[in-house]
Amino acid sequence: MSNVIVTGGAGFIGSSIVRALLASGAGRVGVIDNLFSGKESNLAEVRDSVDLHVADIRDYDAIAPILKGADRVFHLAAIPSVPRSITEPVPSHTANIDGTFNVFRACAEGGARRVVYAASSSAYGDTLVLPKTESMTPCPKSPYAAQKLMGEHYAA
Repeated sequence: MSNVIVTGGAGFIGSSIVRALLASGAGRVGVIDNLFSGKESNLAEVRDSVDLHVADIRDYDAIAPILKGADRVFHLAAIPSVPRSITEPVPSHTANIDGTFNVFRACAEGGARRVVYAASSSAYGDTLVLPKTESMTPCPKSPYAAQKLMGEHYAA
């Protein structure tokens, strides 16, 4: 893996993916994060092997050059809060839908070879059956859930 990028890579899960990629042989990993909820300290132990780009996925012109030609892109950047998607719907929408669209568009136009999208089980709503599976009928119950489901459709 020569050119790997993780959006949201300074977040809790994103930084775990960054560390796993480095442990599996990625020489360097690029991270795109606006540091809204992610923290540079999450990358402290691997900072010498990370190219941190403080950028927002809502800014196409900022992220497109970073994603151009990537071998793999792990897209985790989002505002991951059901309550916030209700109380602050505009930033949630613009990050989770418009930002996701920007990532996919930049990857397509820039020739990225593969994109892995971090969806959410919230897209399936409340179910009696656990674990939830992708064969279930989606039933989002919040703006966040609907936004993550839209990301799945864009990814498809």
